[in-house]
Amino acid sequence: MGNAGERPTLDPTFPIRLRAARLRAGLSLEDLAQKLGGIVTRQAIAKYEKGLISPSPEVLEHLLQVLELPPPPDIPEEVLEEADFMPCRMPFAQTDRTLYSLVEKDDEKSGAHLSIAFCLASNEMTPTPARRVNYLQRTWDLIPEEEIEFRPEPRLPRKKALALRVILSEKMKNYLWLEKLLRQEKFFEPPFRLKILKLEEAEKAAEDLRRSWDLGTGAVTNLLTFLEEHGLKTFKLAGPEKFESHSGFYRGQPLIAVDQNLPVDRIRFRAASELAQILFGLASDPETIRLYNRFAAAFLLPARILEEYFLPAGRKIALSELAEIKIRYGISLQAIMRRALDLDLVTERRFRSFREMMNDRGWLWKEPVEYRGEENPSRFRRLLHYAVSSEILDPARAADLAETTPEELLKEMGEIF
Repeated sequence: MGNAGERPTLDPTFPIRLRAARLRAGLSLEDLAQKLGGIVTRQAIAKYEKGLISPSPEVLEHLLQVLELPPPPDIPEEVLEEADFMPCRMPFAQTDRTLYSLVEKDDEKSGAHLSIAFCLASNEMTPTPARRVNYLQRTWDLIPEEEIEFRPEPRLPRKKALALRVILSEKMKNYLWLEKLLRQEKFFEPPFRLKILKLEEAEKAAEDLRRSWDLGTGAVTNLLTFLEEHGLKTFKLAGPEKFESHSGFYRGQPLIAVDQNLPVDRIRFRAASELAQILFGLASDPETIRLYNRFAAAFLLPARILEEYFLPAGRKIALSELAEIKIRYGISLQAIMRRALDLDLVTERRFRSFREMMNDRGWLWKEPVEYRGEENPSRFRRLLHYAVSSEILDPARAADLAETTPEELLKEMGEIF
């Protein structure tokens, strides 16, 4: 046992985990120093995060009390020696079953980006799950910040926006790690690459996307899961105040996150608007947001369907007609009327009258008609359940990825037979 004054021996990931925990909590270096009661300076904390020095046992104890530090990587009992792997001498296509993994790294001397295929030294078939878990844990490097890009979010204070991005980056890291472990990587392939500069172009892009994805004029049920099936990573989470949705790219793979506390129809609209961010470019200026919202409305509710309900244009509309569209297509009453106005199916005067009625009755936030569908991402959880039921991951490690307890995860999975 070491002396009381000795600095604790910390794992190499401690500096990065400390910084991630601080940012996730929305704290600056000065904020954290104050929460620690002044026992250490902001300059010292900065050195902890850079790995220049280690905290004393007293400071470490306080850090653990103030911050929810993520645990260090687990190492299974079966540890592979470096000799178990060697760079493949043959072309990638010829490695066949001896191929173990493809590691992306930057060469320190030349600065070149290398893709190194590692093979089993022996002629084994597929490695055991425990070996694969261990190997991925040892080679799964943290993603450089330049490989993470989020859309601007002017509504959120800088600290809260940074904390949200750290949380989403950690979720994406876990998601991609699990995909790679199970050899279930799924990538998003945009049906087209273009910029929309006019409202008519946003309308046409929505029609083209529906055609590309064989949607016809039907409703998209469980949009978050539908987007997952096309390679996007989607998340529902309790974000900071004023957060409704966010999007970006993590190592080139797109993600969409929505506030789990929003009404379901609002979740769908926000997700569709963030889809526009992914397809047409990350932006936050009001004019572009208007274009993206027009795309979202057109994607969720095709013009042809709305025309069937509202023609002849300019006639009076019953609330029951709007309710039928909402229940069928999962778009709010207000968004339906806004879309009808955009398509010249109602007059500006009738639209204002509708808004005044909604405001007078207190329906602007909680509408009198609820969409009865569900919006829940499912793929990550499904892969996690498969990993546990197939004994590729133990419940404790899987629960850590799912941010829950092993007991809750096993209860969620039910019987395994």
